[in-house]
Amino acid sequence: FVEFLNLKNFFFSLFVSFNILDSITGLKLCEIPKSILLFIMGFNSISSPIFLYNFPCAPVVASIPEFRNVLFFFFWLVVYRRYALVSLLTFFCCFGAIRTYMPINLFEKEPPGDAVKVLSYNTMAFEQGHPNLKDNPNSVLEYLRNSNADIICLQEYILSNRLAKKDVDYALRNYPYKHYYKLTGANGLGCYSRYPILSAHPVEYDSRNNGSVAYTINVKGDTLLVVNNHLESNKLTEKDKAVYREMIKDPDKVKVSEGARILIGKLAEASAIRASQADSIAKL
Repeated sequence: FVEFLNLKNFFFSLFVSFNILDSITGLKLCEIPKSILLFIMGFNSISSPIFLYNFPCAPVVASIPEFRNVLFFFFWLVVYRRYALVSLLTFFCCFGAIRTYMPINLFEKEPPGDAVKVLSYNTMAFEQGHPNLKDNPNSVLEYLRNSNADIICLQEYILSNRLAKKDVDYALRNYPYKHYYKLTGANGLGCYSRYPILSAHPVEYDSRNNGSVAYTINVKGDTLLVVNNHLESNKLTEKDKAVYREMIKDPDKVKVSEGARILIGKLAEASAIRASQADSIAKL
């Protein structure tokens, strides 16, 4: 198990070592092993973050050298065509994984006329409880109202003295069926639907402030299962965000090393928790 936890560090260390060697020699001696590592990191989604603790963060790093592969493909096409072929094969082998993390949709298809439009939206407390006034409307509620969605799932459905549930219900009055579920503290989940909500029940999994609700909705005589999810957050504090900004502003070796250790640790921990929650949802 400890070896699994260190697998990500092993691959990253190899990848960095290969790049350093290339930089020193000025050659592409390590193009093939780097391509293999990129392939492994790109397809890390087949492994559970519960077992490969830090490995889910690999695509964040793998995407950068993948762009580099595309650029160097054209360079090696002129200088040394054999290495251009390696870069090209790597890109095509990892294309599915790349598109998962960086979707590029060049062609749009019109949905069929009987399609059901579902909108999922994290309200962040409805613009921090901004009141919905006639001369100064709440921008989140305006967006939801104008979305023309058939079913709306809301996360961080947090109310306040300035914006009560009746205000939200009135703004979304074109949706006759609604459900609100209160999570721990002020947090909550909401669903507004043009179709009857037959049932709603929370999904059981361990979480301090997050949760999921499964709705059974009658859509034109057929039952549709819709799950409204607010899974574990990364829980990056303002201090963590300041560390990240400092890394970008002044990326010296010490700051990047220490900052990456802090941030990747938190991201990996949250990924492992979300994996367990996702497993519970998949059992529905």
